[in-house]
Amino acid sequence: MPKARHLINPRTEGFALAAVLGLGLALVAFQDVADDQNEADGQASDWKILKALRTDGDPKRPLGPDWVKESLTETSALGGLAVLAGATAAVSGGLLIAGKRREAAILAATFAGALALSEGLKNIFKRGRPPAEYRAAEAVNESFPSGHALLSAATFLSLGLIVANAASGTALRAYALACAAAGGAAVGFSRIYLGVHWTNDVLGGWAAGSAWAAACWLVGRKPT
Repeated sequence: MPKARHLINPRTEGFALAAVLGLGLALVAFQDVADDQNEADGQASDWKILKALRTDGDPKRPLGPDWVKESLTETSALGGLAVLAGATAAVSGGLLIAGKRREAAILAATFAGALALSEGLKNIFKRGRPPAEYRAAEAVNESFPSGHALLSAATFLSLGLIVANAASGTALRAYALACAAAGGAAVGFSRIYLGVHWTNDVLGGWAAGSAWAAACWLVGRKPT
């Protein structure tokens, strides 16, 4: 059995096997969520969570003080198309300058593919967003899956993998991957809190984005 430190080192076969397993689990999770968002029980759960995040049932006021809403609005912006496209371009450019063409290609392909995947899935499922009176932010196009959740999960995980692959210590690798996961989780939660997505939209986005990031890394990884 691979040692624990090998499972967080992208240069090892143990990590590759874990990535394959994670990819499979993410695909299963996406299928489960996609089915759930069409069923009465899943839609009831979405409504229950959305209403629980409103003060005394008032759809216009998210739970908590105003600074929480402001903070999560800023967090949500981290998963926006312009921010992630800019970050991808900037990091890819730096990787090219450093002579790391393979890593730059993986990152760019991950972002571009995630964007196409998000738009394609939205057009397939065509789920409506929560009612306008529940939204504390502007939102356009279809709801499932959450584009912010999908794009941030795919991009942040790819960035985390690049850092972890270049790192020489287990602690730094673990830190990079943990930060990537936390960033995607924060963006996804912000979309639910702001009322622009149902919970199942975000779960589906996380699953699809994680699966795509794993697939791109597995295809582009350099064999040891």
